[in-house]
Amino acid sequence: MKKIVYIILPIFTLFYFVSCSSSDDSSDEGGNGGEDGDSFDRVSLTTSWVNNLLMPATNDLKSKLETLNSSVTSFADAPDATKLAAVRTDLFEAYKVWQHVEMFFYGSGYSLDMNSYPTDVTKITENIDSTTPVDLNRTVLNPTQGLPAMDYLINGLASTDNDIITRYGEAKYQNYLKLLSERMVTITTTALNDFEAVKDTNINSVDNTISSYFSIQVNDFVQYTEKSFREAKIATPSGTRNRDIFPTISVSASPDFVESLYSPENSKILYLEAYDAIQDFYYGRSYTDNNNTVGLQEYLQALGTTIMINGDDILLNDYIISLFGNIDTANDNITDNFYEQTQDFNSNFDAVFDAIQEFVVAVKSNAVNAFNLTIDFVDSDGD
Repeated sequence: MKKIVYIILPIFTLFYFVSCSSSDDSSDEGGNGGEDGDSFDRVSLTTSWVNNLLMPATNDLKSKLETLNSSVTSFADAPDATKLAAVRTDLFEAYKVWQHVEMFFYGSGYSLDMNSYPTDVTKITENIDSTTPVDLNRTVLNPTQGLPAMDYLINGLASTDNDIITRYGEAKYQNYLKLLSERMVTITTTALNDFEAVKDTNINSVDNTISSYFSIQVNDFVQYTEKSFREAKIATPSGTRNRDIFPTISVSASPDFVESLYSPENSKILYLEAYDAIQDFYYGRSYTDNNNTVGLQEYLQALGTTIMINGDDILLNDYIISLFGNIDTANDNITDNFYEQTQDFNSNFDAVFDAIQEFVVAVKSNAVNAFNLTIDFVDSDGD
């Protein structure tokens, strides 16, 4: 059994932990399915990630984007209010599914093309007005495409629906909207095909090196939770770091950084979809039917990892479950429209940030340590 001594101090103060092995530990903790350490079958875990989460979610995204592309084409060819509403519905459906896909392609060019926000309205306008073809493969154009750019083009292009529809009487707007929609289908199809080509290799790449698929995916899960979930969705728009305890890094609320800025009534729904995806990954819940398969929870249970909190030994899995409960409680106090709630500092978002931060520390420090992995990214958060 692996024991981790974990001393809880106030949030944002120093987190301290010491790892030690009790007498029943094997000689090499966190191994790779019995080859050089613990007896847990990591291949069952990578198989579950790929077959129960990554592939079905990304295939669902592709299907949703194809539906969106059809409605975009119909609207662009003959704009009216009914067709505009259909595009909005289909975009929202794709946006929700994306929340389940991003962590599996975290930091890739595909991910940046799909969901870089806030979108660059000035550059989008330049692209629309360009008299030469726009090459969206250029990385500088990440914020001019994908879901956030589509959100702007169908929800924020003008102040009224009639004015938006009028804009799409011009070919240049029609063409750019089609370009973005078609590209999302294309790059998602490419991402699927590329992964399919290395699927079996990845499933069986489970050692402790930073280049193994197992290590990469655990790291991407942690980084996604920390950067895309905690920071981008909560901390940045709400300015939650604007507190007396850390005056040197205080920032103001930035509501323009809300995800789905031009349809902010959807922002909490997207956040909760991402939260579901995080829980699915941890608990091993299937994307298609929500049934339990294999997740990080099973691995921690197999290791029997414990932590000491304020003098008491508890199972790390039990502690993490309690942290999910804290996030649930904090989530109840934020409402649907993040843009409206982040005009000024909001203590409810502050509480959400703190709850997520505790989870990040438990996984990034304690769980990763139990798996005998190395964090492969650097940040300045001190966690």
